[in-house]
Amino acid sequence: MIKNFRHSCIVVQDLDKSLKFYTGLIGLKVAKVLTVKGRYPQTVLGIKGIRLTYVKLRTPNQAKNNTPIFELHYWKNPRIKQRQAYSHISFTVQDIGYEYKRLSKGGVKFISEPVRSPDGKTKICFAYDPDSNLIEFVEDLKK
Repeated sequence: MIKNFRHSCIVVQDLDKSLKFYTGLIGLKVAKVLTVKGRYPQTVLGIKGIRLTYVKLRTPNQAKNNTPIFELHYWKNPRIKQRQAYSHISFTVQDIGYEYKRLSKGGVKFISEPVRSPDGKTKICFAYDPDSNLIEFVEDLKK
């Protein structure tokens, strides 16, 4: 039986660039940075010579005692490229118009401006991170 959602993870090609994006522009906070190598990750993942750095991130309002739900993985050995198998990650924002303008000025590429959903309950827009991963931004609208 599943107890709870644990986390989502994306593979990044340039850890420093991705950290600047997710912490500097998006506003997430680093909870933990860890590099793993040796017997344990080799056994768990079945890859010899593995060297992986991962960063656990949390939202600014997420309690520090809660498990971070987003990770960046940077594979030093073997070099692994991101997979395009997932659809997207999504963040709820307070003011999507403000975030759209702020992030656009920061060089973030958006697919479109914020759009109201057909049911009128949200406004959404999608953008790309430095590795072309899709990010959705959602503002819940008051009715």
